[in-house]
Amino acid sequence: MVERSMNSIANTLSNVQDAQGRTLERIASGKRILTAADDPAALAVTMALESQMRGLNQQITNRQDEISLIQTAEGALGTTGDMIQRMRELSVQAANGTLTDTDRQAIQMEIGQLNQAIDQIANNTQYNTKPLLNGTFSMQLQSGDSLSIPRMGAAELGTMGVDVTTQTGAQAALGTADMAIQAVTTQRSTLGAVQNGITAQIQELQNEYANTMAANSKIADADLAREMVTLTNQRIQSEVAVRTFQVNDQMRSSVLKLLG
Repeated sequence: MVERSMNSIANTLSNVQDAQGRTLERIASGKRILTAADDPAALAVTMALESQMRGLNQQITNRQDEISLIQTAEGALGTTGDMIQRMRELSVQAANGTLTDTDRQAIQMEIGQLNQAIDQIANNTQYNTKPLLNGTFSMQLQSGDSLSIPRMGAAELGTMGVDVTTQTGAQAALGTADMAIQAVTTQRSTLGAVQNGITAQIQELQNEYANTMAANSKIADADLAREMVTLTNQRIQSEVAVRTFQVNDQMRSSVLKLLG
């Protein structure tokens, strides 16, 4: 009878210690489900939610990459616009009747250099090795919309033909510069609108991600307050079992002495 009681107490102590170990793991990890055996149905749900979260996170990253690409193109166009503004300023200067032909030739040289710089921007602006402003860029956004940018070189903008070596030419150059500025501004506005749309879609994805994460947390995360209460109860049970085991061991020794 005593032997059977001792075995029962030993089994109880072993079970309590195993449960205590799992409780400590849940507290340390913050997770309620440590293995499939803890809650098979809930595990299936959390795996599906985690898969959804990973997909949403990657979509957000992809959309942010699209914004970075657009910002690269828009920044380059901003520099192109500044150069055309300078070209217009030079045209106004060249239209001054007090200038000599030599003065206008010097101004024309700077305009030529500006046109070369505009072409360099058009030919060399890239994102992840993709040329953006040379007229070959076209891509499908994650939303399914397509984005393309025409070539934004000096010839396409019309500034290549600016000639301010005469007063008449300088006056005509003002209209050309204005049209070029309008073309650059229109393209920048288009890119800005696309970027705003992507930003709004990122916010929607972030909201969906947050809601999915909250749903997953309710299922998978441990209730630390409850786990601490459980751990306290398990420690009490363990101490009681150990104490009972000690008492029974003492009783067993006493019986053996009497029998001896």
